[in-house]
Amino acid sequence: MRINFSILCILISLLFILTNPASAAKIIEQGSIGADTVINDDVIISGDNVLIQGTVLGDVMATGGQVEITGNITGDLMVGAGRVVIDGIIGDDLRVGTGELIVNGHVGDDLMAFAGNIIISDEAEIGGDMTFGSGQMELKGMVQGNVIGGAGDVTLAGPVGGDVDIEVENLKVLQTTHINGNLKYSSPEEVSIASGIVDGSIEFIEEGRKGVEMIPGTSIIGWLIRYLFLLVIGLVALAFMPNRTVAIAQAIPENPLKNLLFGLVLLVAGFVVSILLFVTVIGIPLGMIMLFETIFVMYAVRLFFGLWLGRQIFSRLGKESKPWMDMVLGLFVLFILTSLPWVGGLIYLLVTFVAVGVLFKAQKQFYTELREQRML
Repeated sequence: MRINFSILCILISLLFILTNPASAAKIIEQGSIGADTVINDDVIISGDNVLIQGTVLGDVMATGGQVEITGNITGDLMVGAGRVVIDGIIGDDLRVGTGELIVNGHVGDDLMAFAGNIIISDEAEIGGDMTFGSGQMELKGMVQGNVIGGAGDVTLAGPVGGDVDIEVENLKVLQTTHINGNLKYSSPEEVSIASGIVDGSIEFIEEGRKGVEMIPGTSIIGWLIRYLFLLVIGLVALAFMPNRTVAIAQAIPENPLKNLLFGLVLLVAGFVVSILLFVTVIGIPLGMIMLFETIFVMYAVRLFFGLWLGRQIFSRLGKESKPWMDMVLGLFVLFILTSLPWVGGLIYLLVTFVAVGVLFKAQKQFYTELREQRML
C-alpha cells in the first residue's frame, strides 16, 4: 500500500461532499449533542472533544481532537480528527481521516477510512464495502460487501460477504475469518490459509518489501504530521493577525499569473542570494538566516491559499463558516491535491509561487501605508 492510494480515498470522499451539498446545515461549535437531542438537519460540529449522543436526521461533518459517536446519525458521517470512536449507528456512509479509528457500532453502507490504525471490533457491522489505507488494520467485525485497501499490517478475523483485495506487508488470516468471495493479496510473503476460510479463489502476488521509509503507516502518519504542523502555523496566524491573514487570503485570486511569476522570481532570488552569502565567511550567518527564511516562507505560505480554498468550498456548499474552519478544510484539501501522483508536485509549485507573490504585495502595501501614516 502506498500513500497515493490512501490520499485517493480521501479525495473521492471530498469530491462526494463537494458534489452533494446540503441546502443548509446546523453549525455546532461546543462539540456536543446530548442524548435527548434530536436534530432534523445536516450538522457541522467541531471541538476539542466531539461527542454525539443524540440523533441527527441528516449528514454530519465533524472535526476535533477526538470524535466519539454513541448516538444515531441517519445520513453520512465525514470526520477529520486525531481519534475517532464509533459506538453508535451511522445510517449511510462513514468517511474518516484520523490517527486512530475504532468501530464498535453499525455503519449502514460503505466505510472509507484513512488512518494510522484501524480496529473494526467483533461487535461492528459494515453494511457495504470497506475501503481503507492505514498503518495497521484489524478486522474482526462483519463487512457485508468487499474489502479493498492496503496497510503495513492486516489481521483478518471476521466474516466478509464479498471479495477481499489488499496490499499488505504482513498479513494474518485467523480461523474466525470467512470470506464468501475471492481473496487477492499482494505481499512479500505468502501466508498459510486454512481450507474453508475462503469460498472463492485465493490469489497471491509477491511484492518486495519497501523498507522502513515506505511502510504505509510511516508515510500516512508523516503526511498527517505535515498537515497538522502547517495547520498549527495557520491557526496561530489567525489568532494573532486575524484581519491581516484573512485579507492576504482574499487577495489570492487577484492577478494570479502576475503573482505566480513574481513569486517564482522572489524565491529564486532568495536561494541565489543565500548561496552567494555563503561564499564569504562574514556572510555565512546572514546566508543561513536568509536561506531558513526562504524555506520557511516557501513552506508556510500555503496557509493563505488553504484559507482561501476552504472559504470557496464552504461558499459552494452554501454554508456559513469561520476562518479557522476554512483553514482546517482548505489545507486538508490542498494537502491531498499536492500529494496526487504526477500533478501533485506541479500543483504545489503553482500554489506556492502564487501565494508568495500575494504575500509580497500585501507586505509592500502594508509598509507603504505605515510610511504614509508616518509610523515608519
